[in-house]
Amino acid sequence: MKRQVRNLAVLLGLLHSFPAFSDAYHNINGFFGERAAGLGGAYTAVSDDPSGAFYNPAGLNLAYDNSISLSASNYTKVKKTYENALGPGQGYGRTNQNYIPNFFGMVKEVGAGKFAFSVVNPIQESYQRNDQIRLPLFYPDISNMKSYNRETYNQLLVGASYARPITSKLSWGATLYYVNDTASITSTQLTMFKSKQYAMQTINDNRRTTGLLPVIGMMFTPTDKISLGVSLRRTFVMGQNRLINAITMDSSSTSTDGITFLEGTQKAFGASVGNTVYKGPAYTGRVPETYELRLGGAFFPTKKLMIATDFIHTSGYSFKKNNTEVITSPSANIIILTDKDDLELKRYQTWNIAAGIEYFLTDFLALRAGVYTNNANTKKIDWMTSALQAYNRAAGDTETIASSGGNSVQFRIPTLRDNPRNEYVNTVGYSIGFSLATAKAALSLSIIKEHGKGAAQLDSMRPAQQLTYDASSIYLVITSRSN
Repeated sequence: MKRQVRNLAVLLGLLHSFPAFSDAYHNINGFFGERAAGLGGAYTAVSDDPSGAFYNPAGLNLAYDNSISLSASNYTKVKKTYENALGPGQGYGRTNQNYIPNFFGMVKEVGAGKFAFSVVNPIQESYQRNDQIRLPLFYPDISNMKSYNRETYNQLLVGASYARPITSKLSWGATLYYVNDTASITSTQLTMFKSKQYAMQTINDNRRTTGLLPVIGMMFTPTDKISLGVSLRRTFVMGQNRLINAITMDSSSTSTDGITFLEGTQKAFGASVGNTVYKGPAYTGRVPETYELRLGGAFFPTKKLMIATDFIHTSGYSFKKNNTEVITSPSANIIILTDKDDLELKRYQTWNIAAGIEYFLTDFLALRAGVYTNNANTKKIDWMTSALQAYNRAAGDTETIASSGGNSVQFRIPTLRDNPRNEYVNTVGYSIGFSLATAKAALSLSIIKEHGKGAAQLDSMRPAQQLTYDASSIYLVITSRSN
């Protein structure tokens, strides 16, 4: 029943059935600070300004000013293009544009160590679409589809840092961030069929997650030409809230008994159509509690030149819950069993690399360039596997274990469950920037371009289609220094 209820909106419901997370398909979401953006994020072995609180707090010991205040503004445009999603030559696109201040921080010397405070906004995305699609070739029974969809995602980190040298060559540092992560999705779809029938669905999905994100780091400078850094972070969920409600109806609804009401929280989910009641697995209000390990090195062959690299490992994550479904009606009772994986929270480990170079043309003007990878943390999608799974779903994704009269116990095949994490694309990014600095202030401008091609399966009843990912960002950072 849950599958039938959700599919009443046919394709548009699937196009907008994204998990209530931001770019949850990748682990690198933005850059922070005056130098890190221009270096492509290769900053773990440097981290000598307030952004070190995020990358490697041990680097704060190298901040030579008693006090630094820093603000950063970021303009980002992301476009995803799903090729042939509606039919041959009928693609579908999603675009996000935003302009936000994504970082503020300060560093101050306190005794033998350094204290820092920072506010980081890694995620601030907003999508708003009004679509009208006529005669999609892959859905010949449909004449017209109309949709209004709005999505907003935000993650805010606020925290304090402390760093202190152990020896003249070795130092440590730690940051503790408070995390507030929210998502809000509102969607209305109307599907009109060539038979003059229609289906309409309205969905509201709101999530708020709070937690703590500690970051610990070490910095080792064996010589004045070499610096080595390491940092480790992990998210700990402290609170969660999720509320989903939906109303679905179609042209066969002759009374309120034909209208489907759905409501779910992080504790339970249920729906009703007339005398039929559905009870299913609760939706998650959590975020994945992955850890991230950064290993960095920096080489200073001359006073004007620096070369930096980072190796970034982000762990996978899985979460278990009860996914049993129960359908009760006057004529039948159905229990559907399956595995316990929470697919919204499922993550696969990634390895990424970043490399950057900085060169001072003069004492006041520096040029920077970098390259980095941003690999998908989802399961790889290939056309043949997706085609076989779509064929098997059409034949039925459950097997009957036992039955008696109208009652039955069924098993939903795990590999045929609809996966909300339905995109897989690895990207490569390039950065270039410059900085103009004086003894009291600095201004830096960095431009970043990220691109990749992969696959997505928006409709689980059809094979995957090609996905193209393009993102462009401009970072403007102003830093003031006082001794």
